Amino acid sequence: MHLRIFLRNIFSTWTGYVITLLAGFFLAPFIVHHLGKSGYGIWTLVISLTGYFGMLDLGLRHSVGRSVAHYVAMDDSENVNRTVSTALAMLGGAGLLALLASVAIYLLFGIFKVEQQLEPTAKTALLIAGLNIGLALPFAVFSAVLVALERFDVINCITICGALTRAALVVTFLTLGHGVTTLALITLTVSILEYSAMAVCAKSLYRDLQPRWSSVGLARCRELFAFGIYRFIWIVANQLIFYTDSVVIGIFLNTAAITYYAIAGSLINYGRNVVSIAADTLYPTATRLDAKKDLAGLRELLIFSTNVALLVGLPLCLGYVFLGNQFIRLWMGTGFGLSATILTILTIPQFISMSQYSSSLILVGMARHQVLAFIALAEGAANLALSIILIRKIGVVGVAWGTVIPHLISTALVVPFYTLRQLKMRWTEYVLKGFVRPVFCAIPVAGICYLFSISPVKPSRLGFAAEVISIVGTFMLLSYFVCLTTGQQSALRGRFRTALRRSPAVSQG
Repeated sequence: MHLRIFLRNIFSTWTGYVITLLAGFFLAPFIVHHLGKSGYGIWTLVISLTGYFGMLDLGLRHSVGRSVAHYVAMDDSENVNRTVSTALAMLGGAGLLALLASVAIYLLFGIFKVEQQLEPTAKTALLIAGLNIGLALPFAVFSAVLVALERFDVINCITICGALTRAALVVTFLTLGHGVTTLALITLTVSILEYSAMAVCAKSLYRDLQPRWSSVGLARCRELFAFGIYRFIWIVANQLIFYTDSVVIGIFLNTAAITYYAIAGSLINYGRNVVSIAADTLYPTATRLDAKKDLAGLRELLIFSTNVALLVGLPLCLGYVFLGNQFIRLWMGTGFGLSATILTILTIPQFISMSQYSSSLILVGMARHQVLAFIALAEGAANLALSIILIRKIGVVGVAWGTVIPHLISTALVVPFYTLRQLKMRWTEYVLKGFVRPVFCAIPVAGICYLFSISPVKPSRLGFAAEVISIVGTFMLLSYFVCLTTGQQSALRGRFRTALRRSPAVSQG
């Protein structure tokens, strides 16, 4: 039963991510070309500004999920309802603050360098997006209940339907000539449908769910906040790291410059998500090993997970550096060379950063994540300060360097140093076992990528696909012989032979 639930959740999560990724991936160039660089920059600025309101979550959604799961397991519906009711009250208040913050930014919008004729549209879209966040905060309680009930399939089904509906509406209305305001209204409408569906499903799957004002309690407020405080610090740090850049560019440059940066930033986020999803599956193992006080097992897990992250992340990073310009031209069209430059800069720390996802997961599994939250917060503050300093000197490229420098210091030095100290592990052992073999495999692949990057042949979608296949194929072949042990190679061959033997039976059926 537990295996079935695990497979159902994993499959639905991957499916939801891939469909949402593809929808966003194909919509991006469509929106850019229909809104123009300034219009798309305005939309990115609005999303970045309202993204800060996510900090008002205070980590409560994760606290609700944990508490509800605990009380459901104890068949204690009364405490489930106390938790949900209290969280709804707290996040409802947070939603009102988000609306007030939207109005405040609306009144101060003149600080951003937005073309005068586009300013009314931008301000209207800002209020609509603020309303969306204001509703999202309290309604997030119901998605947390679904998480506690381990119904990721329901969450992802709703998310998939929402993403496809949103994509269809965006294509339809932008084709008809509508702009940023309509884009904001579409997002709000579809989001309300998603929130409502999750609330209905949560009530349907847990029939004793009955939130009411009389169940709100101060003690439960303190309980939820105490667990979520470090998650809140993490949220604040992530807002600084991932949303500050567009705001800084909007204040010191213009909205068109935001578009160039957003294109590169979205590709980095796609790559980070691919690697993080692969690493996330190892979190339960870290928790179990920590419960057994098995430091040796945790050290082995760190080495294994670092290998996995590098084997997934290195080809992506090499592709971004050497083939990013080709890809952006095929994806967005000509005129986005600056985005390719920014992509190369932003990729620099990712060679190390992607390998450290597993370090963070292991520290969380060991309940040593408090320090991570403050490390992330310091990185976010440094990111903001450096971006403001460098944008005055070298423009939008300076914002990229302002992001890269603190992130490189954090992920190449601070996080691994703290992790190895907690695991009582030597640097030499970690580097030799975790990095040497994947990096060895990446060297010839880097050479192939370089040859493709200097090829005089005009890039085409078919040619680019062939390049990607040859790069990935070469890296996989090298990884098989260099990174896998004899036993792992044998097990992989066995699985492959088993799959081949099953194929005829499936075909005949």
